[in-house]
Parts: sequence; structure tokens; C-alpha cells
Amino acid sequence: MWKYLDIDRLPNESSFEWELRLCKAKLNKDIDLDWQEIVDTLGLDIHYDSLRKMAYGYQRYDEYLKNNGVALRILSISDLHTPFQKPIDTYKDYVGKVDVLQINGDVVDMQSISKFLKVYRLSVMEEIIQARQYLIDLIEYIKPKKVVVTYGNHDIRFQNYLSKNLDTDLLELMPQTVLELILVDGFNHYDKKSRIKSWYEPLQKVFTDIEIDYTGNWYCQIGKTIFCHPLAFSSVPLKTAEKAMYFFRNEGFLFTSLVMAHTHRSGKYEIGNTTIYEQGACCETKKMNYADGQLTNSQKEGFIYICQDENGEVIKDKTRLVVLN
Repeated sequence: MWKYLDIDRLPNESSFEWELRLCKAKLNKDIDLDWQEIVDTLGLDIHYDSLRKMAYGYQRYDEYLKNNGVALRILSISDLHTPFQKPIDTYKDYVGKVDVLQINGDVVDMQSISKFLKVYRLSVMEEIIQARQYLIDLIEYIKPKKVVVTYGNHDIRFQNYLSKNLDTDLLELMPQTVLELILVDGFNHYDKKSRIKSWYEPLQKVFTDIEIDYTGNWYCQIGKTIFCHPLAFSSVPLKTAEKAMYFFRNEGFLFTSLVMAHTHRSGKYEIGNTTIYEQGACCETKKMNYADGQLTNSQKEGFIYICQDENGEVIKDKTRLVVLN
């Protein structure tokens, strides 16, 4: 519903302030005027599309000033391991303060098709449906402008299981991970008992005003920060992150910070001009109990909130590595 807004120039308002106010109102859907009508109202001698493009620049710079030099705010969470995911109010301090929600792999657990003992028996379909709804609730709660998703080793258990149990030709019909079904393709649930077929829309269609980017890879880069979920693992704190840093260096990536999931550890340190982080896990680790009796270090629950400047560099005093246990 359109809000009432005085589109006339206000007393003591400069022509630029007037232009800025109407452009922001248009982008925020506070006025029911098209761009040509705004051009005419302001008396500008430019094409309406030029004003539209300028308006996005105004908006970005205005947000930059409001955020004290922070150009991009990234909330990165990982290792949700549905159905062990943390409640969404875990992130209550970041509602409305996130430009990019980066989900760094292991959205699902897939224990029912793993090689490990089955402590519980939640079907693959039940996990997929539950994970999809959790992501919808999370995105609606956080209100990011964009969502970027990478996959983890638990997400690709789907393909690993199918490759062992299906003919190679049939694999061409199947996605690599369940994330493709949840985010990009959508899926049907065939309830054989009740003979009901239910269609679940992909999140790229559920959210028409938020960009949902599934990378189809175990890593991605935003600004000068790499986010990754490798298969490698070391019990030595931050050793896996260090190996990841050298891997991406050798592959020619240009970055100054790296955020790594997978280890369920939390920590950071600097190597030269690069800061590396292990971001912890966003799941109820005590319920998972993977390494009970193995005398390994306790799993750390947590996530990272990264603030970048206009050059994509991490602003260290505004970036938070959050530990939950």
C-alpha cells in the first residue's frame, strides 16, 4: 500500500535534497509515480532511465553513510545439519542488518543415507521439506537483499548415495545435491500411502524480490572474502583453513580473508595480509554427538558477521566471529 508523501519541494530543501528524497521514496515504494513523472515533477532535463540508474547510486551511498563506512554486511552461517538446526531467533541481533545472507554448506544432514550408524531415521524427503521451510522462515526473518548458497559434504551425500545405488545413465536425471531441488528446481513429494502428490516451489520463485544465488560449488567469493566448505579436515584448530588459504592462493584467487565451514570449530588468525576464520556450526551439536567417546575437541556452535568496505576488504573492528557455546 502506498504511503502518503508530499512530493512538492519542502521549505529550505535544496533541489538535490528534493531529488534525493523522491528517488528514495520511489525505490522504497512510498510513492505511486513512475520515473518519468518524477523527472517532470523535478523539472529535470534528463531521460527517466538515467534518473532511475542514478537513484540506485544515491541509495547505495546513503546506506554507506548510515552504516559508518560499511558498504556490505554479510551474515555467514553454516553446518545447519537439518534437523539439528539452531532456532532462527539465534540471529535476532542481525534482523534488517544483512545485505547478503551467505549459507556456507551442510544445510541438511542426510544421516539416513550416510555410512555412519543411524541414530534416528528421518527420511531424505522429510529432511528436504524441513530444510526448505527453515530457509524460507530464516530469509523472511533476516530480510537480506541477497542469499548466496554453497554446498557442503553432507549436501552431496545425496549424489554419493545415488551413484552407489543407481545405474550411471539414471544419474543424469538427478541433481548433485538436494539444494538444487530446494533452491532452483523445486520438487514433488509422492506420498505413496495417501496417494497424494505435493509440489514444493523452489526458493528462487518463492522470493521474487530477493536474489537467491545457488553457486553449485563448495566455495564462493564476495568482495575480497572467500567462503568455503571443503572436504578436507584436520583436528588441529585452523589447520584446515590454512590449507584452504594456500589452495586458493595457488589457484590464482585474489583475496585478503577466508571464512571456512565444515570443522565445527571457531577461531581466527592472520597469515601475512590474510585473515582466516573457522566459523563454527549453526546446529545443536550436543544432539548430533558425532564423536562421542573419541576424545576430540568439543564442537563449537557459531557464525560470522562480516562488514566490508567499498573495496571489498573486511573491516576488522566491525566484523564479529560469534561463538554460541
